[in-house]
Amino acid sequence: MKLKKILLLVFCTNILLNASTIFTLSGVNKVYLVVEISGKTIPKSYKSMIMESLQNMTDDLKIDTKGYDPRSLAVLVNETKFNESILINIQLIIGEEVKRLDNNEKTFALTYQDMGHFVLKDGDDPEDAFEDTLDTMLLKFSEQYLEENKKISKVAIDEQHFASEMGYETNYEEALKKAQKIKKNVMLVLVSNFCPWCRKFEQRVLLKDEINSIIQQNYIPLILNKEKDPFPKEFDIGFTPIIHFIDHKTQKSYKHVIGYNNKDEFTYILRSDHLAK
Repeated sequence: MKLKKILLLVFCTNILLNASTIFTLSGVNKVYLVVEISGKTIPKSYKSMIMESLQNMTDDLKIDTKGYDPRSLAVLVNETKFNESILINIQLIIGEEVKRLDNNEKTFALTYQDMGHFVLKDGDDPEDAFEDTLDTMLLKFSEQYLEENKKISKVAIDEQHFASEMGYETNYEEALKKAQKIKKNVMLVLVSNFCPWCRKFEQRVLLKDEINSIIQQNYIPLILNKEKDPFPKEFDIGFTPIIHFIDHKTQKSYKHVIGYNNKDEFTYILRSDHLAK
C-alpha cells in the first residue's frame, strides 16, 4: 500500500512539473524521427502508429524529416510494474549536439522533453489510453512550436541587447537616482546565466508591446544579472527570474514576484500594483 502511495505521489508530481516546460522550440526546422518501445505491455506493432503520428505532426508544422539529421525527435516508451498494475511512461524528446557556453565543447543534450503516463491493470487493453496520452503530448508540442516560431519571426532581441533595445536601466544606483528624480518606482528584474525561464520571461512577456507600455509608463525598468551586476543582496531571495517593485522614496521592495509568470498573469500583477497606488 505504501508503494502505491509513493508511486502515485511521483506520478502527480511529474504531471505538475510538466505542466509548463523550460524548453523552447524556436528554430527547430529539421529532425530525425525515432521511436523506441521497451517492455512487454505495449506491442511493438505500435511503432508504426507512433511514427505515423509523428510524421503527420511534423508535416503539419512544416518540419523537415527527410534523411538523417543529428537532431532527433523521439518517442520513447517504457513501463514500470508495481503489484498488479503497470505504469506506462511515454517520453517525447528532442536530443541533439550543443556547444557549452564556457568552452564551446560539444555535448549531447535534451533540448525538449515532455512525459505522459497512464496505469494499466492486468488484462487491460492499452490502445485507447496510449493514443489519448500520445495525442495530448503531440498537441502540446504543436501548440508550443507554433507559438514560439511565430514569435521568433517577430522578435530578434538576444539577452545581450535586451536592455538597450527595450529601454531598461542596467545600473542599480543610476536607476534609483532616476526614479527619485521623476518620482517613479523601480521595477527590478533579476536574471542569471543559463536561466531558460529568464529568457522566456523576456521574450514571451516583457517584449510584448502592451506590457512594455504599462512598464514604461509607471516604472523605471531595471534588469540586472545577479551573478555579475551589483545590487542590494536582500533582493536575491530565490531562483530567477525575480521581479521587485521598489519604492523610490524608501528604496525598499514593497512587492516581489518569484519565477516565471505568463503574459496574462504579469499584466494582472502590473495593473493591480498601479491601481493600489
